[in-house]
Amino acid sequence: MLIGLLLLSCSMDARAGPPTWTNLWHGFQNHFMDTQGRVIDPLDGGITTSEGQAYGLFFALVANDRVLFQRILQWTQNNLARGDLSRHLPIWRWGRAADGHWGPLSSESASDADLWLAYTLLSAASLWHDPHYATIAQGLLRQIERHEVVHLNGWGPVLTPGDGPYWRVDDGFVVNPSYLPPFVLAGLAHWDRAGPWSAIYGGLPRLFTFADPHGFAPDWFVLRNHGGFAVAPQGPEGSYNAIRCYLWAGMSARDAVNLAILHALRGMAMLVEKGAPVPEQVDTLDGKTSGHGPPGFAAALLPYLRQLGDTSARERLSDRIYAAWNPSENRFGPHYYDNALALFALGYMDGLYRFHADGTLWVFWAKP
Repeated sequence: MLIGLLLLSCSMDARAGPPTWTNLWHGFQNHFMDTQGRVIDPLDGGITTSEGQAYGLFFALVANDRVLFQRILQWTQNNLARGDLSRHLPIWRWGRAADGHWGPLSSESASDADLWLAYTLLSAASLWHDPHYATIAQGLLRQIERHEVVHLNGWGPVLTPGDGPYWRVDDGFVVNPSYLPPFVLAGLAHWDRAGPWSAIYGGLPRLFTFADPHGFAPDWFVLRNHGGFAVAPQGPEGSYNAIRCYLWAGMSARDAVNLAILHALRGMAMLVEKGAPVPEQVDTLDGKTSGHGPPGFAAALLPYLRQLGDTSARERLSDRIYAAWNPSENRFGPHYYDNALALFALGYMDGLYRFHADGTLWVFWAKP
């Protein structure tokens, strides 16, 4: 890890003495990762998810830590993908079973983690000039396309949440919009031109416009054959999944696709501009909110609000985030997810990484 990273501070008000991204990353490793490279959710029975492994791999790349990157990748392949990500989709959940045995807790995949793993491996191949990572990623993309992408009349290719049959409903499929980071899809379209990624990326404005009638993203919704839309069986709420939609839109390039997404997600900005706290839950059918979101929710909105040019709301949320910082433990509380969201948001706000218009990754340590 570059020493220069230690000198970078968070983009929140410097007078408040904010934590550095490096402190947060060190805290994440100390509290949510073991020495094997397994990312752990201690408040959920010590489980590991493919999402956590994918996020950890991305953060290790941002930190230019090749040793840790390889450790995370090796654990992921050996324990979630039967030893080879290029041939097997990773299972989404691993941990301690009721009989005390540690191992797989499901046989299904989670497509958001799979996309992130492929994207990060392709980025690593480019930035570190290591084609081995690209070989793994290309094999993984073929598995995603084969098992997690369906074609719907009126929509074209659609990414389902995983390879399980329970995502099919009536004449359509359940979709999770937070599984579709615009920059990830754009990057995959750049590297894998024969894949469905460009078509999925181009369909995002229509998808978000359908899903967000009051400007709030739902956790889940249904895309029907012939172009229809419906509320998902899980309900119309937007909460712990949907918060990532604002984060991803905030970090994406300002092209026509993402500007349309930002417009579709305008409800959250209008809410926090009035001084309201970030809600834990939103009913996307009527726009009613409930609960107070945890600090990771506030962090996730920082790039989004900067994209929209809302300085005052961003400063208020920065104060909220800093108040939750525990300097003795280098973390934002005991929840893995809060700290992961903060690592994405604060690293981006500090300029440690950016996404080009074609979706490819720039990191601060990369040579021109």
